[in-house]
Amino acid sequence: MTAPQRRRPDRRASIAPRAPSPAELQARVERDRRLGDTLVRLGKLNEEAMARIAEIQRQSNAPFAKAASKLGLLTKEDFVTALAVQNGFLREGEGEGRLPASAVIVRRPSSREAEQFRALRTRLLTSKEAEKLNLFAIAANGSSREADHLAINMAASFAQLQKRVLIVDADLRATRLAARFGIQGGPGLKETLAGECDIRKAIRPTVIANLSLLTSGESAPNSHELLSGETLRLTFDYLRCAFDIVIVATAPFGPIADAQFVWSAASAVFVVTRRNEDRLIELKNLNAALRQVDADIIGAALAG
Repeated sequence: MTAPQRRRPDRRASIAPRAPSPAELQARVERDRRLGDTLVRLGKLNEEAMARIAEIQRQSNAPFAKAASKLGLLTKEDFVTALAVQNGFLREGEGEGRLPASAVIVRRPSSREAEQFRALRTRLLTSKEAEKLNLFAIAANGSSREADHLAINMAASFAQLQKRVLIVDADLRATRLAARFGIQGGPGLKETLAGECDIRKAIRPTVIANLSLLTSGESAPNSHELLSGETLRLTFDYLRCAFDIVIVATAPFGPIADAQFVWSAASAVFVVTRRNEDRLIELKNLNAALRQVDADIIGAALAG
């Protein structure tokens, strides 16, 4: 019979957590101070609330965010907004509407998805088609949800490089992007193309720094006629001069031909396909439509 083996002590259980160094403590104090100052400027906290948070921190040595949350003084959205302002991603006290719920590159900048958008940005900026980023349309089949998600995050990622970026909602039968940014629908592209509004008055700054929006405007039953005219090309020519990057959202590809007119006027297109949704025959039809209007495909992404 062999002697029973002695169980080795679990060394990991005896290792106490490393105490933060004085430099780390000082860095945390500085981060907390900056975060608190930003929240006060944004009107999320006042001096009384700051004093209550400081008292909780003295009692429990908790980080600022944890102490404020424990007191019920701030929401996760408040922290997201404050950090985005600190990083220069959001305008402080300027811009219209709200931060879209799908803007992960601003809301969760350290997430894997945000990193994927930054990687996509790098590939586009370093590709042979980089000069066509000045103005390009988004082409998608069947649904606009994934295309809008990609357009918003691509636009925000370029804006973070201090580029002047514009998103244009060219789906004149809906008010998709206005709703996502919480901005009133008109005047927008419809009124511009109809000669009812100066485009400079229709373009509005969003809460995302360096990012503006040209909404689709009021719903237009005659969208086919408005988008097929020469005015759309002239409008795009102006926008190419006014902005560094213009991203044009279009109606989903399908029975209505609105999107094809936009692709033709833009001449450059980024294709969005849906994982486990788009069928091969549908993608072949989309590709054929892009070739028919002589649009250059500058990139593609698989969403979902």
